[in-house]
Amino acid sequence: MDIKGAFVRRVLQEEGETMLERQERAISTRLHRRSGTLLRGRRLTVSGGDGLDGQLDFKHPVYERFLDMKRLGKNGRKRKGKRIHNRFVFGAYSSIAKQLMYGFTEEVARDIREKWDEK
Repeated sequence: MDIKGAFVRRVLQEEGETMLERQERAISTRLHRRSGTLLRGRRLTVSGGDGLDGQLDFKHPVYERFLDMKRLGKNGRKRKGKRIHNRFVFGAYSSIAKQLMYGFTEEVARDIREKWDEK
């Protein structure tokens, strides 16, 4: 793996973990937990090859998306969603895009090289 690949993997891993932490806090405050499958069913994996290839896979229970949707209540009025999915996924996407566009500097490359030399 080259330095750019290591940078991409690091950005994806850090942003993915941040997304999971923020989402967990939102789920804990906005939902009443019963079985805990919503929190336990979330997985994050980062993969990638050389260069700027990288992939962040976020797996979650399907019904998480439905909790996020607007819907009609019992009285026919629109109810807001729980805001536990889209806001965090697109926030992470935006942050990843920004870091990949502007974050790879000579200083970052030097830090990655130093960590490799230590190993």
